[in-house]
Amino acid sequence: MALVQYKGENHGLAKLVNRKDYAIRMMEFFDYHLKGKPAPDWWQKGIDRLDMEDHLEKRIVFDK
Repeated sequence: MALVQYKGENHGLAKLVNRKDYAIRMMEFFDYHLKGKPAPDWWQKGIDRLDMEDHLEKRIVFDK
């Protein structure tokens, strides 16, 4: 089980960057449970809240 929180978001995700990140994490979650792929590092080790912005910047390529 994992808890995913996004700064400035409540129960729904309004920011596009957060929706993209959530979609990627959900795919990784289902890849692990349904396809037998290894669990991603963010899930196994977690991400320190203070490092989250850097983590998101490195993780997602945005269309501008």
